[in-house]
Amino acid sequence: MTAQPAFPPFPWQRAQWHWLQRARASGRIGHAWLLAGPTGLGKSAFAAALAHSLLCERPAATGEPCLRCRSCHLFAVGTHPDLERIGPDEPGKPIRVDAIREYCERSSLTAQMGMYKVAILEPADAMNSAAANSLLKTLEEPSPSTLLLLVTAALHRLPPTVRSRCQRVDFPLPDAVEASSWLSGQIQDTDVALALRLAGGAPLAALAGAGTTVLEERSSRLSEFVAVGEGRADPVRVAQAWLATDWGRLLDWLVGWLLDLVRLRVGAARVDQLANPDQSAVFHGLAERVDSKVLFALVDQVLEARRAVGSNLSRQLALEGLLIRWAAMRPN
Repeated sequence: MTAQPAFPPFPWQRAQWHWLQRARASGRIGHAWLLAGPTGLGKSAFAAALAHSLLCERPAATGEPCLRCRSCHLFAVGTHPDLERIGPDEPGKPIRVDAIREYCERSSLTAQMGMYKVAILEPADAMNSAAANSLLKTLEEPSPSTLLLLVTAALHRLPPTVRSRCQRVDFPLPDAVEASSWLSGQIQDTDVALALRLAGGAPLAALAGAGTTVLEERSSRLSEFVAVGEGRADPVRVAQAWLATDWGRLLDWLVGWLLDLVRLRVGAARVDQLANPDQSAVFHGLAERVDSKVLFALVDQVLEARRAVGSNLSRQLALEGLLIRWAAMRPN
C-alpha cells in the first residue's frame, strides 16, 4: 500500500504550516510568500505541499488536501494547469528574464480549475537584476487568486525591492532533539549526532551526507587539505581534483575545517565544540602551527565563494586562490 504524503512534509515545519493555513482561513493569504531558510530544511517540499493544499477542491480545515478530487489527481501526476514552476534552465545558472516575463503575462489569466493559480519560483535568489525588476510590477499589482511562492536559501541575494513586496516565512534550523529523532528514523548504522553536526543542524543535508561514499569523500578531501598545508601536495592539482566534488558541500566542509582551527587557536579545545569532532586529532595538530589572521582571511574567502554560488565565479580560480594561500602558511 502506498504511503500517503505528509502535510507538512517534515515535523519541524508544523508552525509555518499552521500559520499559513490560519492566514488562508482568515482571508489573509496574500499574493507572494518568501520561504527563507538554510539549505537542507525541505522548503521545496513545503512549497509543493502548500501549493497542493491551495489547489485542492475540498481541503481539510487544517489544510490537508483531500487526495481524491480531480485537482488532487492532476497535481499528483504533474499536469495541474494552475501550477507553474519557475527556475534556471540548468542548476547553478541564473533564472532568465524571459522566463519571468512569460510568467508575468500568464499570471493575469483566470485559473482554469477555479481555485488559485500558484507559481513556485526556486531558487528565487537565482534571478539577476533584470529578472527581479521584471517581477516587480506583478508583485505590486497581483491578479486575484494568484499566489507566488519564492523559495530561497540566500535571502541576502534578493533585492530589497522584491523582499519588501513579499510576506516572509522563516524556516530556522529545528531543535536538535527533533532533528535527531527524525534522522534516526531515516538512517541506520550511522552516528546521527555527527551527521547533524557536519550538516550544520539541517536534517535533510545530514541525510544526504550520511552515506558512506560522502563520508569517505570528506575524509579524502580533508587529507588533501592537510597535505597542501604541510607542503606535501600541489595546491593547483588539488584544486583541479576538487572540482569533481559537489560545490556547496565542499564549501561547507572548508568553512567547518577552518572554523574548527580558529576555535582551537582561541582556546575552544573541547571536542563537543568542534564542527568536526571525529577529526579533532587532525585539527589539534594543525592548529598549533597556523596563523590566526590568515585563518580568518581564509574563512572570509570561503564565505565569499559561498555567497557567490550561482554567479559566474570561476570555481577553479577560487579553489586555487584559497589553497595557494593555505599552502603559503606552511609550518617551518
